[in-house]
Amino acid sequence: MIKVIQGTFRQIPYWKLRGRFHSCGYRDQEVAKYIGIGRDTMSGRMQGHNPWTSAEITAMCELLDIRQDEIGELFFPSLEKGESA
Repeated sequence: MIKVIQGTFRQIPYWKLRGRFHSCGYRDQEVAKYIGIGRDTMSGRMQGHNPWTSAEITAMCELLDIRQDEIGELFFPSLEKGESA
């Protein structure tokens, strides 16, 4: 597990997912529109206040070419390997 340093990008719950947005050339708002949610809903999801729905995850996987084996790491970052939800 990566050590989180106070005041860094890695403190953001979905920092890897946000990095994927950017590496694919998308901003949060563009992804939100594609998956059919509003900017406030997207913000709540990215801050870890509300869980992602399966439909949102599916749409993002299609848009961002996320493989099935990457879903856990990107959408469930607080779970350690081997842990169940």
